Amino acid sequence: MEQTLGRKPWQVTATRRRKAFFSGIALLTGLATFWLGNNLPADLPLLWQALVVIPFAFLFFWLALGFMTASAGLWVLNFGGTNRIASSPSSPLPQLQTVDTTAILLPIYNEDIAYVYAGLQAIYQSLEKTGHLQHFEFYILSDSDDASNWLREEAAWSNLCRELGSTDRIHYRRRKHRTKKKSGNVMDFCRRWGKRHPFMVVLDADSLMTGDTLVRLVDAMDRNERVGLIQTPLYNVGLDTLYARGQQLVNRLYGPVFFAGLHWWWLGESQYWGHNVIIRTQAFMGHCHLPKLEESGKLGGEILSHDFVEAALLNRAGWETWLAYDLDGSFERPPPTMTDSLKRDRRWCQGNLQHWRIIWSHGVSNLHRFLLLNGIVSYVSSPIWLSWLLVLTAIAVFYPHLTLIPLTAGNSALLIMTIVLLFFYKTFGLIQAVRKNTIEQFGGVTGLTASVLTETFLSMLTAPVRMMYYSKFVVQVLRGKRAVWGTQQRTGGGLTWGDAVREYGWVSLIGLAWGLLLLAFNPMAFLWMSPVIAGLVLAVPLAVLTSIQTSLQSPLFRTPDEANPDFILQAFEENHSRMLATPCMSTRDLFTRVIVDPLAFRQHMTYIPQRSNVPEGTRQQREELVKRLLEQGPGSITNPERLVILEDADMLCQLHTQVWQLPEAQFDEQWMSKL
Repeated sequence: MEQTLGRKPWQVTATRRRKAFFSGIALLTGLATFWLGNNLPADLPLLWQALVVIPFAFLFFWLALGFMTASAGLWVLNFGGTNRIASSPSSPLPQLQTVDTTAILLPIYNEDIAYVYAGLQAIYQSLEKTGHLQHFEFYILSDSDDASNWLREEAAWSNLCRELGSTDRIHYRRRKHRTKKKSGNVMDFCRRWGKRHPFMVVLDADSLMTGDTLVRLVDAMDRNERVGLIQTPLYNVGLDTLYARGQQLVNRLYGPVFFAGLHWWWLGESQYWGHNVIIRTQAFMGHCHLPKLEESGKLGGEILSHDFVEAALLNRAGWETWLAYDLDGSFERPPPTMTDSLKRDRRWCQGNLQHWRIIWSHGVSNLHRFLLLNGIVSYVSSPIWLSWLLVLTAIAVFYPHLTLIPLTAGNSALLIMTIVLLFFYKTFGLIQAVRKNTIEQFGGVTGLTASVLTETFLSMLTAPVRMMYYSKFVVQVLRGKRAVWGTQQRTGGGLTWGDAVREYGWVSLIGLAWGLLLLAFNPMAFLWMSPVIAGLVLAVPLAVLTSIQTSLQSPLFRTPDEANPDFILQAFEENHSRMLATPCMSTRDLFTRVIVDPLAFRQHMTYIPQRSNVPEGTRQQREELVKRLLEQGPGSITNPERLVILEDADMLCQLHTQVWQLPEAQFDEQWMSKL
């Protein structure tokens, strides 16, 4: 009957699975909530009981969601690996039949050019190894607004094309009008070149994807005409700080289980995580033009977390979106420190909270409404958790004679259930490591045991710190404070004690005051709350400790990607070392080089259009700028003024000619000395 109504087999399967999935979550949440409510002290007023039980039920629901996802993933990996969208990684590499090439897009914004181009070259080399390079073209899409970065991108692109002998396969473009950030950059590509490429692979500046994975993605899109998007799992690699390596271990050890579990209940309604994804170009062009939200509210303006919304829009239009859960050749770098991670989360918090206005859009599927809500809750749950802890603290202070959580059979069962849901999923990753015989690549039995215990301890301590920061972020967003969406920090470490105190001192002070309050009024409540208090009090030393750099040869937090790196990871390191030594990566003034050096001048002129009909007022301002530059030298103008010159072909030609006509002494002092 369901088939006759036009539903696809995967949709029937998804409905059945989701009913079982959410029923299990509801059962666990209901049971836990009943145990808690039924065992609260009878003398506690009803209002206080409600303030304890309701937030608990909300938080426990999302805890159960994670546990059920991991359980589903364990089943898929061991018994039920069906409904996959891409061919199995263990199967022979398919032979592509596509006539048109697939575009690989690399949107960048003031990035470390040596790092970014080393990754692009590694992807190129990996594709070359597959024998399918002819089916792909690369597009570097720059939104950089720093003059030196722009010029360095141009020079490095030219060097890369010469080295690879591929000027017709690697393209570079910089936008002058940088609207809608990354999503606008991708849509700008679609308008200009989208008709040339049936599929596009969207990367991030720190993305790496193996040639094998890219070929399987194109093959899957070619075989499934109604698929609009296939997201790959994202695995963290490449950094050596304690924080980053802990994240890499979690991601590599537990990630496959969670990715498989998400696939189990998402099926053809997957989320999109912004990069390392293949998209059907015409579907994206037809349905993913993002509106600008009304500025009247706190959540207005451009949609920042565009990826979740674009997946929902594709599904609304009838396109399927899938997660290729078992393709493991897709990599990114985690933030190097907890501080960098929190800065990124501040931006994501604002973007995710905007989704509250998207959820109610007409035609969005119920699952995508839930996934958008899930993104919101990932931040809103922190102020709810904080409020719940404050309620418990208030009860402990105002009713010290009551034992809020007596050791009854029900509460003991609740405690066991909570511990199982919080930590038992870690055994699923260990099961898979044993099953795939990768224990030695995780540092051996001793190393893996130490890694899991250390990471668990660190995550317990950092969770309260994140709670405080996420609560702060939510309040800031709802008060109308906008996040600055800048370049993400992708390398570094070594946080100083002074910086840590300035950044996290307020958290430690709150934890200290909180702990002293509970210790004075209710020592038993202090013991129950001690894990949270400890995390807050130790925020400063924890931030310093996790930012230190560690040896990649250490068995602690070791992953298979370090023990047995894929070709693309080795190629990246080699490319990066070589690119750092190229002249275009030097710190010299590239702006001056473009003005003075005829070869650099001619190369840059090929990237900028000839413009006419410049308003008279604008022309006069630019002539005054040229005059000042000729009189005082390149150090006299700002970065925005340099951009004006570099974007104006007529002005640049005039300046190039006049600089070479300067008196020799002035030319040498003001210009040649800067090269």
